[in-house]
Amino acid sequence: MLSEQKFRKFENYFAAEHENSFELIGGVGTVIISAPHSVEQTRGGIVKYAEPQTGALALCLNDDIGCPVIYKTKNCGDDANYDKVSPYRQALAEYIKGNGILYLIDLHLLSPRRTALINIGTAGMKNVSDAESVGIVCSAFTERGLSVSIDRPFSGGYVNTVSSAMHRQCGITCMQIEINSKLVYGCAFSTIQSVYDALKEAVVALRG
Repeated sequence: MLSEQKFRKFENYFAAEHENSFELIGGVGTVIISAPHSVEQTRGGIVKYAEPQTGALALCLNDDIGCPVIYKTKNCGDDANYDKVSPYRQALAEYIKGNGILYLIDLHLLSPRRTALINIGTAGMKNVSDAESVGIVCSAFTERGLSVSIDRPFSGGYVNTVSSAMHRQCGITCMQIEINSKLVYGCAFSTIQSVYDALKEAVVALRG
Protein backbone atom coordinates (compact mmCIF):
# COMPACT_ATOMS: atom_id res chain seq x y z
CA MET A 1 0.00 0.00 0.00
CA LEU A 2 1.31 3.42 -0.94
CA SER A 3 1.44 5.88 1.95
CA GLU A 4 0.99 9.61 1.52
CA GLN A 5 4.10 10.19 3.65
CA LYS A 6 6.23 8.14 1.27
CA PHE A 7 4.79 9.80 -1.83
CA ARG A 8 5.35 13.31 -0.43
CA LYS A 9 8.89 12.45 0.59
CA PHE A 10 9.74 11.33 -2.93
CA GLU A 11 7.86 14.26 -4.45
CA ASN A 12 9.93 16.69 -2.37
CA TYR A 13 13.12 14.91 -3.43
CA PHE A 14 12.87 16.60 -6.82
CA ALA A 15 12.74 20.10 -5.30
CA ALA A 16 16.20 19.64 -3.75
CA GLU A 17 19.52 20.51 -5.36
CA HIS A 18 21.26 17.56 -7.04
CA GLU A 19 24.71 17.23 -8.54
CA ASN A 20 23.82 14.79 -11.29
CA SER A 21 21.49 15.37 -14.23
CA PHE A 22 19.67 12.08 -13.72
CA GLU A 23 19.70 8.92 -11.64
CA LEU A 24 19.15 5.31 -12.68
CA ILE A 25 18.29 2.75 -10.01
CA GLY A 26 18.57 -0.88 -11.06
CA GLY A 27 15.98 -3.42 -10.07
CA VAL A 28 14.27 -6.67 -10.94
CA GLY A 29 11.96 -7.67 -13.74
CA THR A 30 11.57 -6.77 -17.38
CA VAL A 31 9.82 -3.39 -17.01
CA ILE A 32 11.64 -0.07 -16.49
CA ILE A 33 9.95 3.19 -15.50
CA SER A 34 11.19 6.53 -16.84
CA ALA A 35 10.40 10.06 -15.67
CA PRO A 36 12.38 12.49 -17.88
CA HIS A 37 10.40 15.58 -16.82
CA SER A 38 10.54 15.08 -13.04
CA VAL A 39 12.43 18.39 -12.85
CA GLU A 40 12.27 21.47 -15.07
CA GLN A 41 13.47 20.97 -18.60
CA THR A 42 14.59 23.40 -21.30
CA ARG A 43 13.29 23.10 -24.86
CA GLY A 44 14.24 25.64 -27.51
CA GLY A 45 15.58 27.96 -24.82
CA ILE A 46 12.26 27.91 -22.93
CA VAL A 47 12.14 26.47 -19.41
CA LYS A 48 9.14 24.19 -18.92
CA TYR A 49 7.42 23.15 -15.73
CA ALA A 50 8.65 20.20 -13.72
CA GLU A 51 6.50 17.12 -13.18
CA PRO A 52 7.84 15.91 -9.79
CA GLN A 53 4.86 13.62 -9.27
CA THR A 54 6.08 11.43 -12.13
CA GLY A 55 9.41 10.99 -10.38
CA ALA A 56 7.65 10.26 -7.09
CA LEU A 57 5.52 7.57 -8.73
CA ALA A 58 8.64 6.01 -10.25
CA LEU A 59 10.49 5.98 -6.92
CA CYS A 60 7.47 4.54 -5.12
CA LEU A 61 7.29 1.70 -7.65
CA ASN A 62 10.99 0.99 -7.23
CA ASP A 63 10.65 1.02 -3.44
CA ASP A 64 7.52 -1.14 -3.49
CA ILE A 65 8.07 -3.76 -6.20
CA GLY A 66 11.72 -3.29 -7.09
CA CYS A 67 11.35 -2.35 -10.74
CA PRO A 68 14.26 -0.37 -12.24
CA VAL A 69 13.70 3.35 -12.72
CA ILE A 70 15.37 6.36 -14.30
CA TYR A 71 14.46 9.99 -13.67
CA LYS A 72 15.86 13.49 -14.09
CA THR A 73 17.22 15.29 -11.04
CA LYS A 74 18.71 18.46 -12.54
CA ASN A 75 17.93 20.73 -15.46
CA CYS A 76 21.12 21.14 -17.46
CA GLY A 77 19.47 23.20 -20.18
CA ASP A 78 18.22 20.01 -21.79
CA ASP A 79 15.11 17.98 -22.49
CA ALA A 80 15.65 14.21 -22.45
CA ASN A 81 12.34 13.72 -24.24
CA TYR A 82 13.20 16.01 -27.15
CA ASP A 83 16.91 16.67 -27.69
CA LYS A 84 18.70 14.93 -30.55
CA VAL A 85 21.48 13.80 -28.20
CA SER A 86 20.66 12.87 -24.60
CA PRO A 87 22.92 11.31 -21.92
CA TYR A 88 19.70 10.25 -20.16
CA ARG A 89 18.52 8.23 -23.16
CA GLN A 90 22.00 6.85 -23.75
CA ALA A 91 22.22 5.51 -20.18
CA LEU A 92 18.69 4.15 -20.44
CA ALA A 93 19.44 2.30 -23.69
CA GLU A 94 22.57 0.76 -22.19
CA TYR A 95 20.64 -0.47 -19.17
CA ILE A 96 17.84 -1.90 -21.30
CA LYS A 97 20.26 -3.81 -23.52
CA GLY A 98 22.29 -5.13 -20.60
CA ASN A 99 19.47 -6.22 -18.31
CA GLY A 100 16.85 -8.02 -20.35
CA ILE A 101 14.30 -5.21 -20.28
CA LEU A 102 11.27 -5.85 -22.50
CA TYR A 103 8.98 -2.92 -21.61
CA LEU A 104 9.42 0.79 -20.99
CA ILE A 105 6.80 2.99 -19.36
CA ASP A 106 7.67 6.66 -19.74
CA LEU A 107 5.70 8.89 -17.34
CA HIS A 108 4.47 12.44 -18.04
CA LEU A 109 1.75 14.82 -16.86
CA LEU A 110 -1.03 16.38 -18.90
CA SER A 111 -2.30 19.89 -18.30
CA PRO A 112 -5.43 19.89 -16.11
CA ARG A 113 -7.15 21.73 -18.95
CA ARG A 114 -7.00 18.56 -21.05
CA THR A 115 -10.09 16.40 -21.15
CA ALA A 116 -8.11 13.15 -21.20
CA LEU A 117 -7.41 11.56 -17.82
CA ILE A 118 -4.89 8.99 -19.01
CA ASN A 119 -3.25 9.14 -22.43
CA ILE A 120 -1.18 6.18 -23.61
CA GLY A 121 1.16 7.09 -26.45
CA THR A 122 2.08 4.24 -28.78
CA ALA A 123 3.05 6.18 -31.93
CA GLY A 124 0.16 4.56 -33.75
CA MET A 125 1.23 1.18 -32.30
CA LYS A 126 4.65 1.54 -33.92
CA ASN A 127 6.38 1.59 -30.52
CA VAL A 128 4.74 -1.58 -29.21
CA SER A 129 5.16 -5.20 -30.21
CA ASP A 130 1.60 -6.30 -29.52
CA ALA A 131 -1.80 -4.86 -28.70
CA GLU A 132 -2.11 -7.11 -25.65
CA SER A 133 0.45 -5.11 -23.67
CA VAL A 134 -1.46 -1.89 -24.35
CA GLY A 135 -4.67 -3.60 -23.29
CA ILE A 136 -3.09 -4.66 -19.99
CA VAL A 137 -2.16 -1.07 -19.19
CA CYS A 138 -5.52 0.29 -20.31
CA SER A 139 -7.43 -2.18 -18.16
CA ALA A 140 -5.40 -1.32 -15.06
CA PHE A 141 -6.63 2.27 -15.31
CA THR A 142 -10.18 1.75 -16.57
CA GLU A 143 -10.90 -0.77 -13.81
CA ARG A 144 -10.35 2.13 -11.41
CA GLY A 145 -12.66 4.48 -13.25
CA LEU A 146 -9.85 6.33 -15.05
CA SER A 147 -10.70 6.74 -18.73
CA VAL A 148 -7.93 6.10 -21.24
CA SER A 149 -7.26 7.56 -24.68
CA ILE A 150 -4.72 6.11 -27.09
CA ASP A 151 -2.35 8.52 -28.87
CA ARG A 152 -4.54 11.53 -28.04
CA PRO A 153 -3.47 14.19 -27.41
CA PHE A 154 0.11 12.82 -27.50
CA SER A 155 1.40 9.77 -29.34
CA GLY A 156 5.03 9.75 -28.17
CA GLY A 157 5.92 9.36 -31.81
CA TYR A 158 8.47 12.15 -32.24
CA VAL A 159 11.80 10.60 -33.20
CA ASN A 160 13.60 11.79 -30.04
CA THR A 161 10.99 11.03 -27.41
CA VAL A 162 12.18 8.49 -24.88
CA SER A 163 9.57 5.98 -26.10
CA SER A 164 10.36 6.24 -29.80
CA ALA A 165 14.12 6.33 -29.29
CA MET A 166 14.15 3.27 -27.01
CA HIS A 167 11.91 1.27 -29.31
CA ARG A 168 14.11 2.12 -32.26
CA GLN A 169 17.42 1.49 -30.47
CA CYS A 170 16.45 -1.48 -28.32
CA GLY A 171 13.49 -3.09 -30.09
CA ILE A 172 11.30 -3.20 -26.95
CA THR A 173 7.68 -2.22 -26.32
CA CYS A 174 7.49 1.39 -25.18
CA MET A 175 4.49 3.35 -23.91
CA GLN A 176 4.39 7.04 -23.05
CA ILE A 177 1.81 7.43 -20.29
CA GLU A 178 0.44 10.93 -19.79
CA ILE A 179 -1.43 11.40 -16.50
CA ASN A 180 -3.73 14.38 -16.11
CA SER A 181 -2.09 16.48 -13.41
CA LYS A 182 -5.39 16.94 -11.58
CA LEU A 183 -5.13 13.24 -10.66
CA VAL A 184 -1.84 13.66 -8.78
CA TYR A 185 -1.64 17.33 -7.78
CA GLY A 186 -3.97 19.32 -5.54
CA CYS A 187 -6.31 16.37 -5.14
CA ALA A 188 -7.33 13.83 -2.51
CA PHE A 189 -4.60 11.30 -1.86
CA SER A 190 -7.04 8.52 -2.69
CA THR A 191 -6.92 9.69 -6.32
CA ILE A 192 -3.13 9.49 -6.35
CA GLN A 193 -3.46 6.04 -4.80
CA SER A 194 -5.68 4.92 -7.69
CA VAL A 195 -3.15 6.11 -10.27
CA TYR A 196 -0.33 4.40 -8.41
CA ASP A 197 -2.25 1.14 -8.01
CA ALA A 198 -3.00 1.11 -11.74
CA LEU A 199 0.66 1.60 -12.62
CA LYS A 200 1.71 -1.07 -10.14
CA GLU A 201 -0.82 -3.56 -11.50
CA ALA A 202 0.32 -2.87 -15.06
CA VAL A 203 4.01 -3.34 -14.25
CA VAL A 204 3.41 -6.58 -12.36
CA ALA A 205 1.22 -7.94 -15.16
CA LEU A 206 3.68 -7.03 -17.90
CA ARG A 207 6.70 -8.51 -16.22
CA GLY A 208 4.86 -11.77 -15.47
